[in-house]
Amino acid sequence: MKNTVLSTCSMRDLDAQAKQNDLEKGYALMKQAGSALFRLVTAKPQTNVAVFIGGGNNGGDGLVLARLLQQAGIPFNVYSLAPVEKLKNEAKMALDDFLSERGKIVYVGESEKILATKPNFSVVVDCMLGNGAQGELRPAFAAAVREINSWNIPVIAADAPTGYDSAEHGRREPCIVANKTMLFGFPRLDAYTSEGGPVFGNVTVANLDYPEDLVAKFDEGIYTANESDIPQMLPKRNEWGEKRDQGCAMIVAGSKDMPGAAALCTKAALRSGTGLVTLASPDAVMPILQSKLTEPVFCSLCDMDGQDCDSVDDRAATFAPAHIPQILAALRHNQALAIGPGLGSNECTQTAVLELLGKVQCPTVIDADALNAIATLNKTVASATSGAYSFLKSIKTAAVLTPHKREFERLFGSLPKKETDIPNHLRKLAKETRKTILLKGAPTYIAFDDERVYVLPVSNSGMAKGGSGDVLTGIIVALLAQGMGTNEAALLGTLLHQKAGECARRDLGSFSMLPSDVIRRLPEAFKI
Repeated sequence: MKNTVLSTCSMRDLDAQAKQNDLEKGYALMKQAGSALFRLVTAKPQTNVAVFIGGGNNGGDGLVLARLLQQAGIPFNVYSLAPVEKLKNEAKMALDDFLSERGKIVYVGESEKILATKPNFSVVVDCMLGNGAQGELRPAFAAAVREINSWNIPVIAADAPTGYDSAEHGRREPCIVANKTMLFGFPRLDAYTSEGGPVFGNVTVANLDYPEDLVAKFDEGIYTANESDIPQMLPKRNEWGEKRDQGCAMIVAGSKDMPGAAALCTKAALRSGTGLVTLASPDAVMPILQSKLTEPVFCSLCDMDGQDCDSVDDRAATFAPAHIPQILAALRHNQALAIGPGLGSNECTQTAVLELLGKVQCPTVIDADALNAIATLNKTVASATSGAYSFLKSIKTAAVLTPHKREFERLFGSLPKKETDIPNHLRKLAKETRKTILLKGAPTYIAFDDERVYVLPVSNSGMAKGGSGDVLTGIIVALLAQGMGTNEAALLGTLLHQKAGECARRDLGSFSMLPSDVIRRLPEAFKI
């Protein structure tokens, strides 16, 4: 499983080296791209297709599409923003083939308005500029983009929506807002960021025949994964084993004000294949958790004299240093630990988290309030690479950190302003701390401790709700308990979480779905 993501520059260089200044090779790749675009456009019956082209190779892709539409007898119109005599090289070859079959092109590069009446197109295909565009749009292109956007007709963009600056990794004004974009060759990060995603729409990738040895030269260590990768990643089940043979996970979570986080994390772990889950939570919280859960083993963190807490009530409801021997004793019978969901920010708890993490010897998921406890080691933003950073390096056990963006910045300082710089930033931190870093969001980034970075390009507003991260932590700790490494468990856990979330959105909609609904869809996510 290795779906390589390339930068815009690498994609251009790969394309140039694959052609080797050979127009026939270049045109062969262009015909592959145009054919893939034709298959996407005609996946649904079309009554009239509008193809907009520019004067570069993106326009050549559109002309290959137009020739195939003509051969298939599908009504279409080609509108060019550039005089056709400006087309050269492979694009000129595509033009000649199109004209040889009596194709017609309407030049609109000097038109104030493309159409005088409301269009009757079923789809618009944007082949004006592609991923080579940078800077402000020329007036004719800007006018065309505004008019196309005003039509409220589905738009398919070829390689990049016109108006997206692939050099600066940002939208210009105006910019085509595509329903779908087909990327040629390889995925590119621009299509999945919060800046590019809204204008790229749903993204598909057309594989082109680039030599594998040449592709390897441009591999930047950034990859994508999707639901189709789940079956090959699932841990093997021991059909003859008892519960302990399926893995035992321990979860330290919950507090007086946040028992739900512990419950969600535990339910998710139970639904994710592990044979036994032990939930450790303060004594005062246990009655609530025991009313919500029936399957786990409960480890009550009892009220003990001498705890460093402000009151007796705090001692009963707070994870404290005095509980650590109790947890370590129970942890001897478990293969993985998750710590943090709903633990609270009590100073006593934060001290206990730091002390426990220094003694744990099994793979660990560090989430939520456990991350916040580590972040307290940073007294100022300037020390964000010393306190928390040094502490994480000192933890010897393998671990997955699961911060959202605010938690990440408390730990490590600000993220890069350009989202396309995030993978390399995470790669450096993961390598130096020797931890797997899972940055939650849309997209989700997972930096492995071996310098690989995965980008999971799924957005689902229904999962942007309190408790979703607790569910993810439960899934990952269950996979760790079943023997998976931290890198693989983080990746597979996120894919399963996303798939279950998509199932919940399908059934309930993004407004009404809850994290508990995601847990209920985990059986569907695990199905092979």
